Amino acid sequence: MNVHNPAAATQTVAQTYMEALHNYGIKYVFANGGTDFAPIIEGILQSRQSGRALPEFVTVPHENVATAMAQGYYKVSGEMAAVMVHVNVGTANTICGVMNAARDNVPMLLAAGRTPLTETGHHGSRNNNIHWSQENFDQAAIVREHVKWDYELRDGQPVDTIVGRALDIAMTEPRGPVYLTLPRETLGNPALPAGAQKRARALGTTIAVPSAEAIEEAADLLAKAENPLIISAHAARDPRAFHALGRIAIDHAIAVATGQYAALASANPMNLGALTPQLLKAADVVVVINSPIPWIPRFSQPAETAKLIHIGCDPHFARYPFRGFEMDIALAGDPGSALDMLNEALKVKLAGKKDKVEARRAKNAELRKAFEDRKAAAINAGRSQRPMTYPWIAHCVNQVKGKKDIISDELGIGSMFLDIEEPGTHLATSSGALGMGLGQGLGAKLARPEANVITTVGDGSYMFGVPTAAHFVSQAEKLPVLTMIMNNSQWYAVRRATTGMYPDGLAAKANSLPIVDLAPSPDYEKIAESCGGYGERLEDPDKVIPALERAFKKLSDGIQVSLNVIVRPREG
Repeated sequence: MNVHNPAAATQTVAQTYMEALHNYGIKYVFANGGTDFAPIIEGILQSRQSGRALPEFVTVPHENVATAMAQGYYKVSGEMAAVMVHVNVGTANTICGVMNAARDNVPMLLAAGRTPLTETGHHGSRNNNIHWSQENFDQAAIVREHVKWDYELRDGQPVDTIVGRALDIAMTEPRGPVYLTLPRETLGNPALPAGAQKRARALGTTIAVPSAEAIEEAADLLAKAENPLIISAHAARDPRAFHALGRIAIDHAIAVATGQYAALASANPMNLGALTPQLLKAADVVVVINSPIPWIPRFSQPAETAKLIHIGCDPHFARYPFRGFEMDIALAGDPGSALDMLNEALKVKLAGKKDKVEARRAKNAELRKAFEDRKAAAINAGRSQRPMTYPWIAHCVNQVKGKKDIISDELGIGSMFLDIEEPGTHLATSSGALGMGLGQGLGAKLARPEANVITTVGDGSYMFGVPTAAHFVSQAEKLPVLTMIMNNSQWYAVRRATTGMYPDGLAAKANSLPIVDLAPSPDYEKIAESCGGYGERLEDPDKVIPALERAFKKLSDGIQVSLNVIVRPREG
């Protein structure tokens, strides 16, 4: 059957869609294509020929890497990126990345083509066997539980309006991913008026400032406290919250415990490292800053008399099905604004109470010294140990990296022993779906090409991260990244969970466990070599710093590097 094909000069919906992305500030689309991309590919070429501005489409050979790149790019630049994938199968491959973005509150436009809806009658109608097998009754259902909004572009709809709505919803707190399906016939149709054009405002809603009454109530509790404690996690990603947390901690001698994210500068004298049961139990007022899991109730609890203040854009974390953390004050609003407002209120309420604050400062200084002594002891113990230890590796990284260099960390080194002084330089992945670290590092490098990026992952996380695809993108897009595979030849988290549940069981006494061991260990360093990179296997603690120095020289020459670091399981 002969079907009319619109003239090449006619602008298509696909071109209008891509121009809308550009007009709304989307600079990059991380793309994994399929037969549904035909109007997109033709549209890119036509737009290039006619000089129309479009986002840059980056070819990413696996959807897991694409979604992780979007997250790393946002965490460093503060700007949204888009991901486009192939119909239902591509959408299915994004699910772990979408879950991570939802839990990490990272905005992302995930777009997917949809297999042609018609068998005949349109130049985009089905012309391949897979166009029948790749159709779902409800394609968006694959990701619906983990996105804030989903929609399918329909014939005759204003593309700018749809794109603007998607991005506004993604960028409104709590931020997160949105999903848009794009049928092939619709993309291939002649363009209609695009709809309302973007006005001069930022995407999303304006920052929600906490109520003055709630701030006053929280400040009253903190002013009366003898031993207050702040617990923070995701505040580290927001430069304003990072610095505001550092100020309030120093100004009023309030101890801070952090999680997987480095929530304030490592050198801050009120930074007491990871939360311990002793720290939590001793606090009479606990302030939780944007932390979905501030402590593990099974292992540690605040004192029954402690007052609990939870601060965040959504302090109840409504998207978590079950979460039972108690609170005396649920303070909704931007954490950076809340911390600055609390700081100013405390300056008034603690005026004339300098002795109280300084006594607390001296007590926290003792706790800080004990924390530093534990770190130093762990580093010294690792100087000669084989397999090597995580504290020693972190110490070596500190000797080589710059203040503004970025670490993408997924069950790799961890923040505890790293020197982190700038917001956005430690990107943790705490969301549950492994395989994000490699792509996140690439996205970070794209956002800040002048910085060295070090991606540290466990050996299990490395395999989940689709390393061949990640190393391909590193080479193809000229994004040289140092990847450090912390190789203990096992899924240690699985071992720890098993022995934790059965401390007196057979697993606790066994050297080798089923569904845990990852031996024999591959030569991970050779995967990067196959993509034009440089690799080394590291087993000697004395050779770590020289290897890192060689790696940084390679990075400066534009060559990606992988270090296969043989380590013992993490303690604790």
